[in-house]
Amino acid sequence: MKLVRYIYGVSLIILTTCLLCGFQDAGKQSGELLDVKPAPGFPEEIMKIVINSCYDCHSGETQSQIAKTVLNFDNWNDYKTSKKVHLLGKMDEAINEKSMPPQKYLKQNPEKILTQDQIDLFSKWAKEESDKLLGES
Repeated sequence: MKLVRYIYGVSLIILTTCLLCGFQDAGKQSGELLDVKPAPGFPEEIMKIVINSCYDCHSGETQSQIAKTVLNFDNWNDYKTSKKVHLLGKMDEAINEKSMPPQKYLKQNPEKILTQDQIDLFSKWAKEESDKLLGES
């Protein structure tokens, strides 16, 4: 009888864990904001773009060491002003050239494709943010 209760309890814990993990993954796939804190200076509409189309590869949660070494949004606050300005320029360039997000990634995640309006909005913000940062230095 104790063994049956033990098995039942363990099964319940495993089932609960699986359900919780499944819900978190479903939220990430649908583009919901989950425990992601925007970096200071990132307006909400820019953060939505970053979370939807950039964060999968450019965060501390990614498996891609190269992507998070180049840019890790989780470390944005730790970057020096000069690095932020450089990265803003590189992001703007990559997004406008449509080299980011990469085509290989977009084939598997078509919902991550940036619209021209999103590209224009991000580009405008990146330039304004760079000017603002340069004015503070």
